[in-house]
Amino acid sequence: MKPLKFKPIFMERIWGGTALRDKFGFDIHEGKKIGELWTISDNRTAVSVIEGGEFDGQKLSDITYKFSEDIYGKGVNYQRFPLLIKIIDAQDKLSVQVHPDDEYAFKYENGDSGKTEMWYIIDAKPGAKLVCGLKKGTTKEEFKRLLEEERLEECLKEIEVKPGDVVYIPSGMVHAIGEGILICEIQQNSDLTYRVYDYNRVDEFGRKRELHIEKALDVIDFNLKTDKIIPEFEEIQGGRISHVVKSPYFQVSIIEI
Repeated sequence: MKPLKFKPIFMERIWGGTALRDKFGFDIHEGKKIGELWTISDNRTAVSVIEGGEFDGQKLSDITYKFSEDIYGKGVNYQRFPLLIKIIDAQDKLSVQVHPDDEYAFKYENGDSGKTEMWYIIDAKPGAKLVCGLKKGTTKEEFKRLLEEERLEECLKEIEVKPGDVVYIPSGMVHAIGEGILICEIQQNSDLTYRVYDYNRVDEFGRKRELHIEKALDVIDFNLKTDKIIPEFEEIQGGRISHVVKSPYFQVSIIEI
């Protein structure tokens, strides 16, 4: 099977920007704030459609059903393609949020999968930061108190990032993308997000976005935090491979040639 090209799926977001048009040349109306490009998706929200070639116009779900062994390997099958890959343009901060694990999502979210993800930093303005967990010693009680007092930022662990950095975000870890960052996000095929704090922002109609405090408190692991990944390098003829993430859900390596 030849490589497949998919039509882009654009998602407007309150925090989105113009990088997908300015840096990648996508034909996007100037007035739109596009926060996410879903490059490969077999999600309930949106399914990728093939562009060009012998399978032009067919859905990813059709191809994975017809050619499951070619795509997944012998004896392996998935109900849906197991990964969702996005490009995220954060012109403004994303909400402070958390994702459930498989067990919680299956039980409380109509059999959906949980969401573990990783971020590869494509571009970042100087001093750009990510939230990657909570400060050491933060308890559930303190977290709830700071949230009620609108001082949640005091307990968030931030790390500064630059292009080329990689961060792993397991389910259950509080996290957020800061402003001025362009990211490639590789994740489980789930769009489940429990917002905890959204900086009191309002949309164009003056409405605040929904928060999911109770569900978030159910799934947060208050001991989880992370830092930038230091890759393992493997020298190959004409280049090298950087092994950056090896998780139960996906493995990611960067090949330089």
